[in-house]
Amino acid sequence: MGLTRCGKIVKYIMFALNFLMFLGGIGLLAYGSYIKNNNGLPILGILTIILEYVHLSFPWLLIMAAIICILVSFLGCCGAVKKFRGMLTMHFLLLLAMFIGVIVSGVLGYQYKQTIESAIVSQMEASLNSSYGVDDYVTRTWDTLQSTLRCCGVEGDENSTNSWSFYKTSTDWFKSQRGDPRYVPNSCCRYPGDLYNLTNCVGLRDRDRRQAPAGGPPVLHVPSMRNDQLFTKGCWTTLLNIVNNKIWIGMVMITLSTSLMLIGMILSVCLCKRIEEQIYEDEEERFQNLAM
Repeated sequence: MGLTRCGKIVKYIMFALNFLMFLGGIGLLAYGSYIKNNNGLPILGILTIILEYVHLSFPWLLIMAAIICILVSFLGCCGAVKKFRGMLTMHFLLLLAMFIGVIVSGVLGYQYKQTIESAIVSQMEASLNSSYGVDDYVTRTWDTLQSTLRCCGVEGDENSTNSWSFYKTSTDWFKSQRGDPRYVPNSCCRYPGDLYNLTNCVGLRDRDRRQAPAGGPPVLHVPSMRNDQLFTKGCWTTLLNIVNNKIWIGMVMITLSTSLMLIGMILSVCLCKRIEEQIYEDEEERFQNLAM
């Protein structure tokens, strides 16, 4: 006796969901392998300046996640098609472990949010302090980050000593300059291709013998100390604003992924139960035939 119509529907839905998961795992594996073999990608550079050594493990994390997705989807597809309860049980257990892992990661991330942010800021400061202008890869990454996000320095607004003025107060790049020093690199400027605006932005003397930016962070109530050519907000602050404005996307993705995991676990249990009932019905029918 085969599965009932309801059992067949469950089987097909489970197969379709796991097949999509399998395709997603293949795509994630390809992307992780691509990143691993291309060390000059901007995303790895950004990871380098945000958290030290994370860029080395990031491709491997993607590859491991892809392998887990492929394994789970394979067990789900084969278990559904072949009606193997052992595969469906492993599929359920792996989904349960993934579900618990997502929940625990979210709780720990929220609990240690301040600690994580402090570690990121410290790493960005260290990177900008000792590597900018020395390490070409880090320098290019910072320039790309600043010009793309229209930011300068690490964190804070125009009155913070950790935003644009961090270059002047803390970096080896500033200390190693000769002659009239530039307060900030070209990537902190709105119009780096315009010589006059660039001169005003980085702090070199212009034709009127004025210097900009001012010696200290510009203050809001002193218009003469403002520099409208300069990005004055720190890059970590800008990134946080972007994340906070788009946090709903992450919440939707987490909700969707956990919901799919729950659905997968429910389908596994339902299909296992239906297969067990089918086996019992087949044995009962065989016993009745023998009795007759």
